[in-house]
Amino acid sequence: MMIRLTRNDLILWVIGLYLVLNYGFMQFRIPPVGGGGVPLGELVLLLVLLKVNYLIVYTRLSNVVFLFPFIVWWVYGLGRALAGVPEFGMWALRDASHVIESLFIIIGFIAVSRERDLERFFYWLPRVLIVISIYSLGFMFKDTLQGWSPSIVAGGGHDTPVLFNYANTAQLLLWAAVYILLFKVGVSSLPNYLLVLIATVLIGYAVLLFQGRITYLQLIVLFLLLLLYRRELIGQVIFSLFSILIFLLILPFTGIQLEGRLGQELSVDFIAKHIATIGGISADGVAGSAAGVHQRIGWWSELFFAWTSSVKTFIFGLGYGMPLIDFTLASGAVVREPHNSYISILARLGVVGAITWVWMHLILIVVWINAYRKCTHVRWREGQNRLLILLVFFVLIWVLALGQDAFEKPYNAIPYYFFWGVILRFMFNLKEKIRRQQEEPYADITSP
Repeated sequence: MMIRLTRNDLILWVIGLYLVLNYGFMQFRIPPVGGGGVPLGELVLLLVLLKVNYLIVYTRLSNVVFLFPFIVWWVYGLGRALAGVPEFGMWALRDASHVIESLFIIIGFIAVSRERDLERFFYWLPRVLIVISIYSLGFMFKDTLQGWSPSIVAGGGHDTPVLFNYANTAQLLLWAAVYILLFKVGVSSLPNYLLVLIATVLIGYAVLLFQGRITYLQLIVLFLLLLLYRRELIGQVIFSLFSILIFLLILPFTGIQLEGRLGQELSVDFIAKHIATIGGISADGVAGSAAGVHQRIGWWSELFFAWTSSVKTFIFGLGYGMPLIDFTLASGAVVREPHNSYISILARLGVVGAITWVWMHLILIVVWINAYRKCTHVRWREGQNRLLILLVFFVLIWVLALGQDAFEKPYNAIPYYFFWGVILRFMFNLKEKIRRQQEEPYADITSP
């Protein structure tokens, strides 16, 4: 039996695999050779863009956003990448993956062009989060499971396992927890207390076992976001956090010893010391984490002087192709970015690129705010929740980018820009529905 895979099927499968398999799926390229090959995400991007009716897309996108900064970002960024090819070869394009993958805004916009496609997307999303939540259980046995995984040659030339990498899983567990609170509490057939318990377990698993300092910051920002848009959920979030604290307090009395990613036994003392390393404060068991902060600051300082070394680099950046820092992992992989995407954008594309990127995002955020207000005006709670759950993902990436090269990783950047494309189409459809309602007062704006 032949399985017919439509364009939208292919896109959703690729987005889903980037979210679930992250670093391993990022290495799929054609051909899969070190330092070369076209990444699968870019290949799908190219195939879809070749069949786009740009006149229609431009007209409809222009109805939602001011496209000038987007066009400048793409033309300028790709131009800087191509300028680096003669000297650095394919690495110039590899380093410009953020610019290239931001074209997924267009893919997201056209992938949900019909109302049924948009409904299908929001049917697909929770199921991906369920898969991620189940898949995350393997994190406790990561080292063993990676030994069973097939391997692939990474872009840097070293072998890497395809499965069980969990590079972005912690933040996706937080995303899944917020999804449960937003969509399920009060409407699911499961009791509310059980749903809150599941959300608590997801948050606790992400914070206690993955032990990423950025996760603490993400959790704080998500709390503030819900305080702004869903105050009725704050009590449930506080209950979840309090439950996690109680779990840590009683754990030593159970005789059970649990260790997380850093190999330290779980305790309130460890969490407190680990949080303190965000400010570079060292302590027993977390000295490496604290040293990493000082290392990052050193990278950023050196890069600042390189970026401001001339008027040309200050305005137009250092370009693409060369690593921005001098650091090599034990595997032999060269670390090319300074673990801060905002600094990477500024260093590689200069003031011109940074201003354009910020301008583009300010426009996107304004679209989100306007769409949310329209949903509020027509009392469409489901529409509000759909906008909010995607904003949660954006916020998680924004925070992650403070301490990691988030936008330079396709498993973050591709879903991120694809979801922004979905937001733009959501707004376009919403405006069309409001226009039709004005013509037909009895039309239901919340129906597909």
